[in-house]
Amino acid sequence: MVEKVGDELKVSDNDSERKEALADLRRLTSIILDNLQEGSQNRLMDPKETRLLGGTAIRSIRLYLKTLEEDHTRRASRDHDDSSGKSQRTIEEDQTRAGKE
Repeated sequence: MVEKVGDELKVSDNDSERKEALADLRRLTSIILDNLQEGSQNRLMDPKETRLLGGTAIRSIRLYLKTLEEDHTRRASRDHDDSSGKSQRTIEEDQTRAGKE
């Protein structure tokens, strides 16, 4: 999650903050898409407003998908690191057992 602190942007790796930000982004995207659908069906928006809201919806969806992809990549990397660490420990344990026998 990126948050503004003073004049700087701070990137947080806190999973709960990322999940909350992702849920907020999902809600925002849903609201934008609902407003876009309602406005276009009832002819409440002119074409310029429709394009503007459509562009905002597209950016919101792209950000949501990018965040999901980053989370997936981070989890896969973490799982790979965990499994390689376990493999190394297993090898060392096997060598230790073999030496004792």
